[in-house]
Amino acid sequence: MSARCLMVGLDGADGSLLERWIADGTLPNLAALRSRGGARKLSAPQGVTDDALWASFQFCSGLAEHGRYSYMQRNDKGEMGLSYLNETNRESFWDTLSNRGCRVAIFDLPKCGLPKAINGIHLVDWLVHGRYFKQPQSYPQTLADEVIEKFGPAPPSMCGYERARFDDDNELRGFVTNQRTSIARKRAAGLHYLKSEEWDLFAIGFKEAHCAGHHLWDLADPRDPHHDPARTAAMGDPVRTIFQDLDAAVGELAAAADPAATVVVFSTSDMEPNATLVHLMPKIVKRLNRILGESFAAKVVNHLAWRMRIATPLLRPCEDLPYNENCAALRVNPRWGLFPGATGDDRVKAGMLEQIESILRGLTDAETGQPVVATIDRPSAQCTGTRAAALPDLLAHYTPGTFPRAVVAPRFGRIEAERPGMRPGNHVAGGYLVASGNEFAGVNEMKDLGPVAARVLDVVMK
Repeated sequence: MSARCLMVGLDGADGSLLERWIADGTLPNLAALRSRGGARKLSAPQGVTDDALWASFQFCSGLAEHGRYSYMQRNDKGEMGLSYLNETNRESFWDTLSNRGCRVAIFDLPKCGLPKAINGIHLVDWLVHGRYFKQPQSYPQTLADEVIEKFGPAPPSMCGYERARFDDDNELRGFVTNQRTSIARKRAAGLHYLKSEEWDLFAIGFKEAHCAGHHLWDLADPRDPHHDPARTAAMGDPVRTIFQDLDAAVGELAAAADPAATVVVFSTSDMEPNATLVHLMPKIVKRLNRILGESFAAKVVNHLAWRMRIATPLLRPCEDLPYNENCAALRVNPRWGLFPGATGDDRVKAGMLEQIESILRGLTDAETGQPVVATIDRPSAQCTGTRAAALPDLLAHYTPGTFPRAVVAPRFGRIEAERPGMRPGNHVAGGYLVASGNEFAGVNEMKDLGPVAARVLDVVMK
């Protein structure tokens, strides 16, 4: 029993590490796969979240088309909620394959909504980084319980946004042990179900490079201010060890597939030293709103709203959106400062964005004097697609390694707060692909993978 097309997602596996360790023999199974086909770096918009990248994979579309920029977004009613709840009527590429008669297994890929009935099996949120559900979900419903009974529950992950670097060596060893256990369980389960029948598509995800990238990046990246090569060596180079375990799992899965099977292994993003102003952003946004609300027209509108008992939160000039901690995502209210029924929303919005950008670019670390914002994008305006307007209006990327206790800027003044404990690494645009054969040679982004898999299976997507 085997699969015609085997897809293995190494969630968050840094492409530079993969490329280096494939070249030097650290990852022999990926090197062997590359020798049968090829390897290439992938691209993505700067600052894009892992939720967005997996949505691009699932729906075979870019960010501005699927619109999932974060795990939490406003729904059609304007209420904040989990993003996948807005996607219940959308069809993934494996739904399409299933509808065309293909036998498919989607085994624990991250960032999926509630599994639908398909011609095959679908497991969600067993061993993933960033669950949408408290307990694993599956189709058929008995699959999740069966997997846990046969292969075990998820080991403790110790993953979280506010999780400082591991100073305690025993705690670090425990984290690494849990990741290796997770790989072993996923490998055993994947092999079991891969061998259980003839599949057209078998897709499986591994989360451990993602966890290691966030929480052990100071051990892997010399750019990290806390990097200590001696400690990395003393701890056995744990990121390398985790990648070697993943390579071994890839080798076993590829060997279990049909010799003629098309095999593709891909990662979603690269990693870099983390940075954040998450502890300062509530105060920064409050100060921005105060500055933006100083115009006479804005004061009149606010006064009228108060007289008419209109809820004031709707009248905030800008709001901070849920996002990765290494970027600030803002949305502005283009009608702020305009009388009801007035025109000129685009002009007002452009002026507000210019003012916000000017202030953010001027923010410096109060201790070092260095700028804390590296670049600023405007996704809702720069991206093209049917859901572009729902994207953040402004995305400010923090300078890697930036964790200021206080920031200052002209006219803005000083804002300070205690630094939180934050994970050492975070996502940066990138990713990597290794595949047998030449079928995936034209893949450049996550959205390209599904259509190529369909072509391998001789299925027309549209």
